[in-house]
Amino acid sequence: MGAGAPKGNKNAETWTFEEATDLFNRCLATAKDKSLDCNDFIGEVAQENNTTLSALDYLKNKYPELESIYTDIKQSCEANCFRNGKKGTIVPSLAIMNLKSNHGWTDRVETQNNNFNTNTEVTPIQFTSAVNKDK
Repeated sequence: MGAGAPKGNKNAETWTFEEATDLFNRCLATAKDKSLDCNDFIGEVAQENNTTLSALDYLKNKYPELESIYTDIKQSCEANCFRNGKKGTIVPSLAIMNLKSNHGWTDRVETQNNNFNTNTEVTPIQFTSAVNKDK
């Protein structure tokens, strides 16, 4: 049994910082280009630049300096998806799914009760007569 990456594993390639930076900058340009219809999802942006989302993730982890460009790419995709869903140029349910799955959007704010001593027992109200009993 041999050691190392499986044959054909593109993540095993040696990427220089300059090559990775160039790729990220091209992806950012794709994500920001409002004339394109392939930039609502970061995976589409990666594919448009002949790479994969997993390769971008790999490079982001390999070169932490690229984190800010990656964030810009992702935020541009989020804005594109919202704008295109709002305009109806993409199916609104697809936009909603993308925003929830990939950008942390939710339908409502969830609250958490950290009070461990909550007592929600309801006691009945006793009604008394307003009539003066002393008379």
